[in-house]
Amino acid sequence: MMGGAKKRVPKRRFKEFLNAGEWKERKLSELATMNARIGWQNLRTSEFLDSGDYLLITGTDFDNGRVKYSTCHYVEKKRFDQDTKIQLSTGSILITKDGTLGKVALVEKLPKPATLNAGVFNVRVKDDTVLSYKYLYHYLKAPFLMKYVTANATGGTIKHLNQSILVDFPIPITEKPEQDRITKLLDSLESSITLHQRKLDKLQATKKALLQEMFPEEGQNKPKRRFKGFTDAWKQRKLGDFTNQINTFVNPEDAKLPLWSLTAEAGLIEKSDRYERDFLVKKKDQFKRIETNTLVYNPMNITIGSIDIYTGLYPIAVSGYYVSIVYDKNIDTDFLKEVLLLPSSLKMYKNYATGSLIERQRVQYPTFSKLQLLLPNLDEQKAIGQLFKSLNLNITLHQRKLDKLKNLKQAYLNEMFV
Repeated sequence: MMGGAKKRVPKRRFKEFLNAGEWKERKLSELATMNARIGWQNLRTSEFLDSGDYLLITGTDFDNGRVKYSTCHYVEKKRFDQDTKIQLSTGSILITKDGTLGKVALVEKLPKPATLNAGVFNVRVKDDTVLSYKYLYHYLKAPFLMKYVTANATGGTIKHLNQSILVDFPIPITEKPEQDRITKLLDSLESSITLHQRKLDKLQATKKALLQEMFPEEGQNKPKRRFKGFTDAWKQRKLGDFTNQINTFVNPEDAKLPLWSLTAEAGLIEKSDRYERDFLVKKKDQFKRIETNTLVYNPMNITIGSIDIYTGLYPIAVSGYYVSIVYDKNIDTDFLKEVLLLPSSLKMYKNYATGSLIERQRVQYPTFSKLQLLLPNLDEQKAIGQLFKSLNLNITLHQRKLDKLKNLKQAYLNEMFV
């Protein structure tokens, strides 16, 4: 006798449901209603009010799965009354169908009556004894929806989320108690993610404000905010006065050096975790050996912030295309890291970049060495550098915690649904 069909159960299940029944699959249209503002009801820009009694919610008001009511416009009562099917209440699940497709937000704690602008679906659970609206929200917010839309779309780039596709989107469902347990776990993770995101945003805002105040404004030689005891004006210095280009070419295979790359977003990062080494190391490629406290930049992307200082304990190898520089000991490393990435510095690189086409313009070392920076004395450099080193460490730690929580949530999403 042949074995039976594989049971419809998730990989990961709470203990109390290990012996529970199989999951079922239902179309979204069987479980929920879907409505959006119809064409002839579209609002003119002049009807977007800055205050009023009736909120108008658009996709731009979505913020980490919730609606940011403080950014919403308002409409007059006659526009709110025009279509009861898009009047919102607790439990409404909103999905963007134009612009950035598939963004999802859950409506809770409405401060005022609210309606939708065009471009957003209002999804409402039909029977909350069968399906929890929070369970449906978490499933719709997961990547499953857009994967389904992409797989079922015809033609090229998807510019519109059609209701005809959405109605057939399959929803895996189990008994209500198990839905509630899954929802409780995902709610907890989402709250932690939101909390860490807010802390990270606050730290990044603090750093941005300090950068503006602790470095002189254009045309000035003293910053607005200083540590106690520092009063001297900062002095202009050419980068070439305290830096030298070095080129130590190596074969990373022979030298057994880890391969690193340089990005504008993350600075110097190890490549071996993301790529196969055999793919990276090609015979015709050149690589440079980089020691600790070496400044590295990409001459083509320095204008967008592709510049960093390597501070690791052991040597690494980077692309031979990168410019590698050593600098004097009377320059503080942490201070130099920040000053080289200031908006005014990026603007300076852009102004001095050379090349026939904008997309091929670059800053090679002979040009870089002639650029000038405002620098304080070494003691003030160290004080500023230490402050930003501490801030950067805090930002990195919060970013790691946030990434870890997001990865954990994604793992649960992959394993707790059928």
